[in-house]
Amino acid sequence: MADHIHTLPAGPLPTAPAAEYVPAGPVEDGAKRTARRVNIRVFIYVIGLHVFAGFAMLLFYAAGHRS
Repeated sequence: MADHIHTLPAGPLPTAPAAEYVPAGPVEDGAKRTARRVNIRVFIYVIGLHVFAGFAMLLFYAAGHRS
């Protein structure tokens, strides 16, 4: 079993040469699109909650005025 142990060679480890830094310009990571989607979703949920609450209030109003 001792022959399956991997060891690093003695001495300094080889390193890759340093790459030259080239700025790529502005990077679009999708944060603006994600924020817009979240805002739209929140708006839809708020409107939907108000519609549901209005319908529930209408049901209570109609049930309170039954003869």
